[in-house]
Amino acid sequence: MKLDKLPEGQENIEKKPRWRKDKVVRIEKLEKILAENGDDISDDAIVSMYLPGRRIKRLGAALLRLDKMRIILLVLLLLIAFLFILAFMQEKMGNFTINLNRLELYRKGIAIDDKGTFDDPTARLTVKTVEDATNITITDLPDDLDNIDGDHNGYNYMAYTYYVRNAGKEDVKYVAKVRLDSCAKGAEKAVRIAVWRNGKRTVYAAPAADGGPEDGCVSFENDKIVCSYEEPDFLVGNVDKYTIVIWMEGEDPECVDSIVGGSVQFSMTIDAMDHDETSLLVKFIQDIKDTLSGDKPISAAGTEAPNYYNQGEVTWENRRNKDNMVIDED
Repeated sequence: MKLDKLPEGQENIEKKPRWRKDKVVRIEKLEKILAENGDDISDDAIVSMYLPGRRIKRLGAALLRLDKMRIILLVLLLLIAFLFILAFMQEKMGNFTINLNRLELYRKGIAIDDKGTFDDPTARLTVKTVEDATNITITDLPDDLDNIDGDHNGYNYMAYTYYVRNAGKEDVKYVAKVRLDSCAKGAEKAVRIAVWRNGKRTVYAAPAADGGPEDGCVSFENDKIVCSYEEPDFLVGNVDKYTIVIWMEGEDPECVDSIVGGSVQFSMTIDAMDHDETSLLVKFIQDIKDTLSGDKPISAAGTEAPNYYNQGEVTWENRRNKDNMVIDED
């Protein structure tokens, strides 16, 4: 059926240009038109037709009523939320990261670097990931993994060597932990993590199916922590060396087809064993005093690693703890 003419009064609704021009339609007229066409409509819907787009207008008007200070605060809040989300995404992008506690260690002169010369000491290092890795076995790994600085990933394994240095004001105690941040499809059951600490290697794996350790491995501490290394006497002038190697062990009984496409993500944190309970304000005031007096001043921006060692630059070659080096016999 074809209508040559719209019902009386309805033509006012169908003509969109008039709607856009007038922006206002009397509620009585709308009710009459809807009643004639047998439609039942709520009061909210009628008001929506009476003031098209009113919600957007009201939001705009509310924003305009805010004073400048509130608008600035709102923008800053949104910016902080964005930066927080961005930082969280970077932390979870799949890279192996090494993070040093800035407040308790970095400000005291403890730093990490992927070179034993400490050309660019920092509090955070990020390791390149290995994409689409397949399983290998420990005998496929090179023999010189602990002799190459920084990134040295190979075929189907991740490898990274870095250093921790104390060029600070005082001796400290620290604990370094390798953490299992995320996993998928049971891949964590077949993964291996080899850690060299000052030349001594230990291989870690998730417990075997019977609950005992895998052959030649030390079991993970728990579901979240792979291993922990405590250093109760990290003297000023000391340097420790770590090499981390991760691969999927093909000889593991749980390295089966079902884990194909799975993934694991690890990180390493270096934290103080005995946290200074002094308030942040007191620490800040003390650092200012040290800076003004010239007694081991700090970086004003807090972004440079302090070097307080009175015998010059501390490196892996001239470190104080050379006698602690272990020759790995494995």
